[in-house]
Amino acid sequence: MVLRFGLGRVALLSVIAVPLWAQQEPSPQRAFDLERRGNYQAAAEAYRAVLKPKPNDLGALLGLERSLQALGKVSDMTDALARAFASGERSVGLYSVAVRVWTAARMADSVKAAIEKWIQLEPNSEAPYQEWGSAALAIRDKEQAQAAYTMGRLRLKNPQALAGEVAQLATMDGNYADAVKEWLVAVAKTPSYRSAAVSLLAQVRGEGRAAVLRHLGDAGQPTAERIGAILTIRWGDPVGGARRIERALPGLGSGGTEALQEVLDELRGLTTKDGFLARGITLELLGGRVQAQASRFWLEAAQAYAEAGEQPSARRMLAKLAGDPNSSPGIAASATSTLVGVLVSEGKMNEADKQFGELKGVLAPEERAQLGIKLAEGWIRAGKLDRAEQAVANDSTVEAFAVKGRIKLYQGDITAAAELLRAAGPYAGERDMSTARASVLALLQVLTEDSLPALGAALWKLEQRDTAAAAHELEAAARKLEPDKGGAEAFLLAGRLHLQLKQLSEAERILKEVAAAKVPASAAQAELELARLYVQRGDKAPAIELLEHLLVSYPVSAVTPQARRLLDVAKGAIPPS
Repeated sequence: MVLRFGLGRVALLSVIAVPLWAQQEPSPQRAFDLERRGNYQAAAEAYRAVLKPKPNDLGALLGLERSLQALGKVSDMTDALARAFASGERSVGLYSVAVRVWTAARMADSVKAAIEKWIQLEPNSEAPYQEWGSAALAIRDKEQAQAAYTMGRLRLKNPQALAGEVAQLATMDGNYADAVKEWLVAVAKTPSYRSAAVSLLAQVRGEGRAAVLRHLGDAGQPTAERIGAILTIRWGDPVGGARRIERALPGLGSGGTEALQEVLDELRGLTTKDGFLARGITLELLGGRVQAQASRFWLEAAQAYAEAGEQPSARRMLAKLAGDPNSSPGIAASATSTLVGVLVSEGKMNEADKQFGELKGVLAPEERAQLGIKLAEGWIRAGKLDRAEQAVANDSTVEAFAVKGRIKLYQGDITAAAELLRAAGPYAGERDMSTARASVLALLQVLTEDSLPALGAALWKLEQRDTAAAAHELEAAARKLEPDKGGAEAFLLAGRLHLQLKQLSEAERILKEVAAAKVPASAAQAELELARLYVQRGDKAPAIELLEHLLVSYPVSAVTPQARRLLDVAKGAIPPS
């Protein structure tokens, strides 16, 4: 009894040890589920189980190939293929699997035999040669791929057959003349090949790019220019790409609209000046071709031109809109809004203010607020701070608080400026504006005076981009303040402006004075700036002395990490960044 129990237990354990799927009848669905869950080893075994009674089950063969491909073991299914062929049934699908597997296993004779049999089934098809070439490229055997495509052209008696495949190979080999020629043949035959051509040619690097664009231009075909336009944009010349498609439009016929839309999609997300300009050009061209949507395209073109700083072009688009009887009230309002922005950019503030006054009643609150801020910025640049204040008087957004704070600052109202800029917070407006605001707040926090018109006037000069005058007036304003009550910070800002102007002797003089005042935050920053100046001109000894003093005297300063790194640079321990 004990013996029988022991044997029974062994038998039971052996059953338990067999995976659950192996105890069930072979099922293609079960194998597919295992594959879908990423259990490729189990999936491969399950597909093998399906193939035992049905060795030529194409679905199971393909599933086995996919599973082994994921495991990097495609060549392990040669035995399964042998059983499939031994079953006697032949099909295109079976030969395609055989070509891929035997190519991966580097069984050249078997591959060629399979290709010959496949050709007998499909004598006029490119598929056998495509499959063979693709499988060869998968194992990085370009010579075998070339042999496959050459054989295909000879057997099919067509020198333009397999153009897409030959083009891909020529692109990989850097043979750009042949690559362009073959891609154009492929696209002419199958237009959907255009995206493949762009995708692969876009990977070309260095001098090859100029060669590709030259060969596309030499082809003298609208299709070539269409490909060239997209590549030109991807390679960093959006305006060149837009002009290229513009030149190709007469030859593109009805396909021109689709080509322009493709260029527009390519330009999406480009926020550089050239990106906006290229977008404006493309939208203007679309407006001329799609009459039903001309108003919308011209409005967007005007906005893009305005963003690019191309005010005459923006005005031209707005004039087209003004004369378009099909423009809706909404588009007309948006066009006028864009015109206000153009006028502000051109400095025509009275005209802009008049247009805004006529328009603001029909604008959405958000658009009205944005336009008011733009108007205020224009008045600030024009030196009319009271008019700027009026433009944002009823706006309570954080962006408006930031503008109001700057206005108060330029008027010399230190208390109000500090309160408004703090209310705006660090993230209102563009990044460079928020960074500048943080620097100004650092200065305002140490000022004890409620009103400093001279300081406000100096900072307003900086707003006007009159850096030289701003530096001079800041220094004069700083001398009227105690060092620890804003004087040192104002001096430091003046020194930095002299550095921007490359007035190094003036900058050195002021920075030394700030360092001598020994107000911790500004003194540490001044010593770092001085040391950086010394390092740049090769005076490493005084730089090292100054940095060591900084690290000992101001160990908890915010500039300490920068000072340590600069000290390592001065000592030659690390290279300059």
